[in-house]
Amino acid sequence: MTIAAETQLLRHVLETEEDAIPASAKQAARRFLFDTLAVGLAGSAHPAQPGLLSAASRWGAGAEAGIWGETARLPAAQAAFVNAFQAHALEFDAIHEAAVVHVMTPTLAAALAEAERQSALGRPVAGSQFLAALVLGVDLACTIGAAARGPMRFFRPATAGMFGAYGAVARLRGFDAARGAAGAGLMLGQIPGTMQAHHEGSIALAVQMGFAAAAAFRAADLAEAGVSGPLAWLTGPSGFLEMTEAGHDLEPGLAALGRDWQVTHLAHKPFPSGRLTHPAIDGVQRLMARGGMDPGRIREVRLHLPPLAMRLVGRPLVPELTENYARLCLPYVVATTLRFGTVGLQDFTPARLSDPATLALALRVRVMEDGTSDPNAVVPQTVGIIGEEGLAARVVVEAALGSPANPLTEAAQMAKAEACAAAARHPMPPERLRQLATRVEALACAPDVAALAKALGPV
Repeated sequence: MTIAAETQLLRHVLETEEDAIPASAKQAARRFLFDTLAVGLAGSAHPAQPGLLSAASRWGAGAEAGIWGETARLPAAQAAFVNAFQAHALEFDAIHEAAVVHVMTPTLAAALAEAERQSALGRPVAGSQFLAALVLGVDLACTIGAAARGPMRFFRPATAGMFGAYGAVARLRGFDAARGAAGAGLMLGQIPGTMQAHHEGSIALAVQMGFAAAAAFRAADLAEAGVSGPLAWLTGPSGFLEMTEAGHDLEPGLAALGRDWQVTHLAHKPFPSGRLTHPAIDGVQRLMARGGMDPGRIREVRLHLPPLAMRLVGRPLVPELTENYARLCLPYVVATTLRFGTVGLQDFTPARLSDPATLALALRVRVMEDGTSDPNAVVPQTVGIIGEEGLAARVVVEAALGSPANPLTEAAQMAKAEACAAAARHPMPPERLRQLATRVEALACAPDVAALAKALGPV
């Protein structure tokens, strides 16, 4: 493949007219923008956040952009770094399942920080411009992520996600195709995502999402200064796809540009745990809804999973569970669902993580690969519960809750946002959250997106 693919993608991102983006894509962008902001507010309360914010504040002086839910302001790149960390720290951020990319996290964090920076320079970004940048940044990242045909070797939410951040920033700066290519090539040397952090259930996963957002500013600033990166940054012999995805096919994604808008395929995460745990949680809830489910009489829970789920969340229970490991541990989240009916932010506190009854039940959860051939499939997942008298119940989940095929209701979306806002380090009252939702809904008419960022700070 020649660099024609790179050119086609960048021209789509940088040259697509705002009016060419359908209303459905803009509405989806607003919906997941609001979700990501709410999740980012909750992430401000993560125990690692104060240290991370302190470290970022030492990387340069300035007050271009705000930290979601805080009074602190930092240079745009550092603010994007912290905000992307907050949005992913609780494993609650939206995902594009086909790409396996939490694309809105780095894309929104970078775009909003860039909009604040431009506003401070006297160049306010209108809401219509901003929504277009989000939609097109999501297209760039998800087209790249969905090209994968092999097992995930690098942390794709950050490695592919960084291109969403860059695409949005480049669009907001008005780059032409040549300057856009210069900066995109400079993203190649900043690939931020190792799977080792996922294997260990480390908070470094969220840090890597911060790296992805901040990388966009370094690349864009260098491109503006006249520095260029490799032109075949995506398809070259040592380009992004050859380096990170052993098997890949970009052609279907390229053919869909301008026809199938990737933001419309995003999925909400109704539970603050790894996305690959969600079908199993949903399955357990469906079985519990049938009635007669006594956790104390369960002999074994059997989960038949596609290979991606086995690799990412089929990990065993370990002594002294940490918050981040537990969010990616199916035995723990399934046992939690059986005991409490759902999985929420409160289920990753020290008291819950050490609860003897939950841990005993988790030891009776067995995970098995189901033979699915697609190494990137989220579903189907099969949940079987065996009671003392034999097989009690079984369900196959074909579409994860929160996906376009099984969407959350608007009431459920708002309930999630309210829980997140209440869990922030500086809780946002329901009235202010509703005002934020109204502001997001009317964003297309906003003269300056920086006002949205200001609405995220504590009173």
